[in-house]
Amino acid sequence: MKRVYSRIIGVIMLIVAIVFIMFALNHPEKSFPWSNTITWLLYAVYFLVTMVLLIAPKMKK
Repeated sequence: MKRVYSRIIGVIMLIVAIVFIMFALNHPEKSFPWSNTITWLLYAVYFLVTMVLLIAPKMKK
C-alpha cells in the first residue's frame, strides 16, 4: 500500500473514532449487545490498526 493511501485511511479511521467517541459521550443510554470485554477488544484492535496505518508510512524499508 502506498504511503499516501495508508495515511488517508489512517486519518479517516481517526476521524471516525473521534466522531464515535463524541456520539457515545452524548448518548450513554446506547450500548452494544455483547459484553464489555468484546467491546474493549474491538476498541483495541481498531486503535492498533489506526496507529499502524498512521505510523507505518514513516518507517523506512
